[in-house]
Amino acid sequence: MAVVKLPWDLEEEILSRLPPRPLVQLRSVCKHWNALFNDKSFLNNHLARARPQFIFLTESKIYSIDINLGGTLEVRELPYDFPCQAMDLMHTTITSCDGFLFRDFWKQGVAVWNPWLRQVGWIDYEDKGFHFCGVGYDSPDKDYKILGYLDCLRRVSDTYHWPTMEPLSLNGNLYWVVHDLETHECFIRCFDFSSEIFKPFCLLPCQKNHSRDELVLAVFKGDRFSLLKQCYVTGKIEIWVTNKKIDGEEVVWINFMTLPTSNLPKLVNKFCGISYFIFDKTLIMCCGDGQTGAPCIYIVREDMFKKIQIESRIVRFSHCVYLPNLVAVPLKFRSLQV
Repeated sequence: MAVVKLPWDLEEEILSRLPPRPLVQLRSVCKHWNALFNDKSFLNNHLARARPQFIFLTESKIYSIDINLGGTLEVRELPYDFPCQAMDLMHTTITSCDGFLFRDFWKQGVAVWNPWLRQVGWIDYEDKGFHFCGVGYDSPDKDYKILGYLDCLRRVSDTYHWPTMEPLSLNGNLYWVVHDLETHECFIRCFDFSSEIFKPFCLLPCQKNHSRDELVLAVFKGDRFSLLKQCYVTGKIEIWVTNKKIDGEEVVWINFMTLPTSNLPKLVNKFCGISYFIFDKTLIMCCGDGQTGAPCIYIVREDMFKKIQIESRIVRFSHCVYLPNLVAVPLKFRSLQV
């Protein structure tokens, strides 16, 4: 039987739809397939098709959780390729920037991590009192920078500027939600890495009606924002999204969906954090159970509510990150100091 060779563009399209783990295993099949890992267009196409995944950390292990919208989970233990152990899990965070994953090790350094290619770069803290906030870059050259502070240099008057929660990295800048105690307005604050200044970015589309209402910012479709608001009194969830990518122009918010369910736990003061993403009119959220604090995945849409407990213990969560990233860790990250 004759072997039928597919056109290269069709072959590339099929490969771009594969999950990252089998795709990495296939790179050794031929030189052409291996070359795709250096093809920026292919890597961007692959990333655009991927759903976010959750990462959670225990004292000694790291797991990724892939969620099927039908209500099933695939939990994978990721290899521990880091050069050290976390001194304090409560101060360990994982964040993403421009397709890379950054894991902060309190009082030690930052690992630049690709779990699928099993590559780790390391940025050492010269001053062990450095507090990591997030990562961004200068445009358009993408000169990566870390934002943080030293306790001895941070003044009480500076507290208003600095993030009180882990900020989001988008288009090279950091963003987080701020509640102005004088005006009682809630807005997004930004750190611009090109100009190296803090500045207000935009007002939120909804405000707190109760001091314990919860507002959680996330990235939507890779280049926009989503905002989750939970009313503390009723438990009602509102999801807002920006109508186009964040590019410095005026921000317009759209009320994307409302979930009147009371089955979700109250999100205020969650010990292990709150991570969520929106996919195809479905809310996928990871947070602690309302009674036990054990981590659970909630899958919610108009016709569905599903809760899946993934651990019996309280663990530490990162933000929801786009794990399917096949970009090699740059050599310049191998031995830097901050």
